[in-house]
Amino acid sequence: MFEHQMFPHLGITMTSRRATLHPGRLVSCAMVTGRMVMIAVQRGWRKLLSAYTPNGTMPWLVCIACVVGVVSISACRPAGQGYRVVVSDFMEFEDLFTPIDTVRLDASVLIGSITFLDKSDQGQILVTDREARAIHVFSSSGRHLRMLEITQCNPEDTGRLLSTRFLKNGSMIATTTQGVYVLNANGSCQRRLLELPPNRPSFCERQDTVYLLNPRVRPLPQLHAYSIESGGVRVYDLRKPRFPRTTALRGGSEGRGIACFDRGVFYRYAESSDGEPLWPGNDLVLHQPKSYRPPERDITSQGMGDIISDLLQLEREFTYSSGIYELDENHRMIMTRSGYPAEFNLNIVNMDTETSVSAVLDPEVGISAAKDGLVYSTGDYEILPSGETGNRMLEVRQFHPFE
Repeated sequence: MFEHQMFPHLGITMTSRRATLHPGRLVSCAMVTGRMVMIAVQRGWRKLLSAYTPNGTMPWLVCIACVVGVVSISACRPAGQGYRVVVSDFMEFEDLFTPIDTVRLDASVLIGSITFLDKSDQGQILVTDREARAIHVFSSSGRHLRMLEITQCNPEDTGRLLSTRFLKNGSMIATTTQGVYVLNANGSCQRRLLELPPNRPSFCERQDTVYLLNPRVRPLPQLHAYSIESGGVRVYDLRKPRFPRTTALRGGSEGRGIACFDRGVFYRYAESSDGEPLWPGNDLVLHQPKSYRPPERDITSQGMGDIISDLLQLEREFTYSSGIYELDENHRMIMTRSGYPAEFNLNIVNMDTETSVSAVLDPEVGISAAKDGLVYSTGDYEILPSGETGNRMLEVRQFHPFE
């Protein structure tokens, strides 16, 4: 689907003789038929666009069509979100990623489970262990440096440990179902962020601001932007999903719902094959693997058992994204799954050239983290010289950018 975008912030896509008003871009619209004249030309429509906030929401209820010449508008109907779709080329996974290292995590500290993984700009590895409710910092070679616990920030926090990530200044942010905490580089507690709601597993940092996502809020998912310098918080209402119940229930890989780059912030909806830009540009592009089957309906079940059955049926019929990763500053990587048993695919977008490739991912090669062109996967347990079992090893692969 290649469409000429006239006024994407207004939610209007122009084809040869039809203008489609897209839901999610307009707060309210009505069916219009007949012949229309242009109401915004040259400087006029630019003044209209200046009234919009950076996240693309509208400050007043309005339905307006900006038309060059005279066109016929047949209906105001659901027709996607005004994206231009680009189908990704296919490459073999082995041609994109080459194994280069195996990191053996220091067995002097045994990890119950590696539930989240992060890497600092200096190469240190941050492991979130949900079973032990502990956070471990390792060197790039796997030497254990320190262990952190949330209880030093809040002894009363008994919630589930979700994810922990490094900030660029060396400190860390940890999230639980009951709170958000800042930890110093030495592992001590800096503060609890009472101004932020708990239960925000997905977050990332861009230009001294931490963006925390909660896609489960309905009808409009929200994103909280926390300024590290001032402590101020700004709340963004995100695009309304086409299928809000599925979006709320399909959380995907925990902590992998958002990715930050110098050029912008992208968040993940289960219904989309690509990252959603927090600040949409004038030419919105949606990258899709050739095998992608876009969802066509939402969950309708109410009881828990029926909901689980419905989710499995939807997965058999359609493709859903499960995570978005910062592969490097120029490439975002989206993981999708479809079918039952599930088939996993990676879709990698070059944000400089707006080209993309997809690859089938072996289910046994689960990607736990990506940074600086490296991807980390949890491998087998290490067998120590004593014959005892150590920690799971980390398999490291180097990404080879495509042309």
